[in-house]
Amino acid sequence: MSLLERIDREIVLADGAMGTLLIERGADPGSCLEALCLESPEIVAQIHSDYATAGAKIIRTNSFRANSLHLGKFRLGHHVNEINWQAAQIARQAVKGLGVTVAGSVGPIGDPELSDAEKSALFRTQIGALLDGGAQMIFLETFQDLGELILALEVKYSLHHCPAVCSMAFDRSGRLPDGTTIAEAFDELRRNDAEIVGMNCSNGPSELIALLKSGIPTEPPLAVLPNACLPELVGGRASYSLTTEDFASAAVTISSLGPRIIGGCCGTTPAHIAAAAKALKSI
Repeated sequence: MSLLERIDREIVLADGAMGTLLIERGADPGSCLEALCLESPEIVAQIHSDYATAGAKIIRTNSFRANSLHLGKFRLGHHVNEINWQAAQIARQAVKGLGVTVAGSVGPIGDPELSDAEKSALFRTQIGALLDGGAQMIFLETFQDLGELILALEVKYSLHHCPAVCSMAFDRSGRLPDGTTIAEAFDELRRNDAEIVGMNCSNGPSELIALLKSGIPTEPPLAVLPNACLPELVGGRASYSLTTEDFASAAVTISSLGPRIIGGCCGTTPAHIAAAAKALKSI
């Protein structure tokens, strides 16, 4: 059964955060977290395994900012193919035989000085390496520039027919920085053949629930992955206060509002996903 067929029949649970969990488990917050795919693959693999054990049926690779622009800041720009290929391989091996879909995580470029052609080239290298490494779908997440997201989607379609999630980070009023509304963004993504659209990040589940209740369209299928609320600095590190019980309750509420994929973003952990899996199973 394909992912699109699966989400047509049931709500599919995705994993939670990667970056904040790597830091929680000892990674240096100022380091290149994607480089851990080469330096400490066992740590990344354990996180994937923990999410799969918790009940996630979609896991995202540790490759959110593994493009040459970001990696170049750490003198790793020449390792783009290697890091992304390895990120997909680690994930595939960690959940082998568990019926879990591996999604190649791709974040925004975020440099307004680059031309569309330059951005497309960055996406092409990253997405191509993730697909070569075994990613079964592409998860475009936390975009705030609609045009850049559409570029990434076009690149994905030029490389492979696999599903892609097009997820954006809106403010609490449901707008992008340039004023584009959720409805406008989703309409434009539909016109560009997006199969799954979504919202992620935010200031916590309540904010995304409020946006869902405002009447945003849920077709094509919608993915919702909230943060574990706003972080607080504790001992120099970000700490998230949202309990697993509250996250599970939010997941049930989100499920009642139409989304077909539910997961977590910054601050969420395998414990949050396990609680959500139990709560969703009960209904």
